[in-house]
Amino acid sequence: MNNNFNLRRFGHLLNKTIYEKRLALLGSFVLLVAFAVMIYATSSNARNSLTTQRIVLFFGLLVMPTVVVNILLDNFSKKSVAASFLTLPCSYVEKWLAVFVLTIFVYLPLFLVFFKIIDTIFVNHYRDLALTKWHFTSQQIEKDLPYFSLSLDELKSPMMYPLSNFFVLSAVTMIGSLYFNQKSYIKTALIGIVFFVVLNLLAKKGFELIIGEKVSIQSLEFTGAAITNRDLRTFSVKTSEPIKSLLQYFMMFVIPAALWLIGLLRFREKEL
Repeated sequence: MNNNFNLRRFGHLLNKTIYEKRLALLGSFVLLVAFAVMIYATSSNARNSLTTQRIVLFFGLLVMPTVVVNILLDNFSKKSVAASFLTLPCSYVEKWLAVFVLTIFVYLPLFLVFFKIIDTIFVNHYRDLALTKWHFTSQQIEKDLPYFSLSLDELKSPMMYPLSNFFVLSAVTMIGSLYFNQKSYIKTALIGIVFFVVLNLLAKKGFELIIGEKVSIQSLEFTGAAITNRDLRTFSVKTSEPIKSLLQYFMMFVIPAALWLIGLLRFREKEL
């Protein structure tokens, strides 16, 4: 198939994909919305919306995207279906772009819109309770019951890391689905867990070599870490600001773009 992009052909592919996957995609999204409502309605989370927002964001931006991509590419789980999919009169670019568009431009905005609506409804309710029943001060309300805000003004925005991880995990799932024909989701998840464990072990060994004693890592980022030594003293190790900014840009933009590009190349290999 000619690799040139054709808008009409791409539109037919999108319609076909949505029609064939509609039940699985809709069912997964409904479950996510129901889960979000359940978490917000849980009384133990009522007095701190930040905790609730983090839980829902974790599932909405880190777990569910992998499920969506896996559903979109489950054609590769069976050889007969995979052969039929690969012989569709569409270029590999259009097939890759269909996954990209449905994940980034359909699922992500839908999730954020529903999340914002649910968050606003419940936070309004809990703010009313905080004033009338719990006797919170205005400072306590602003601190413990803030509204969800999608602010991307700078690298320090709390949404930057979840969004960058969203792009990374969805791309990794796509690559795994294209490399593993059967049980790709489980295999990709296992490889990801092993990679994360090995990365933490290497970081721990690196800090121990630098400090010269045994340490335990409390939190780890590529720009620094909080570590505890044998005397149970916790301290942080951070990179300089220029290196920190460079690493943040690399992690948030270069790696996600590179992974999606690898997925595109893998689509091309599959078609060949």
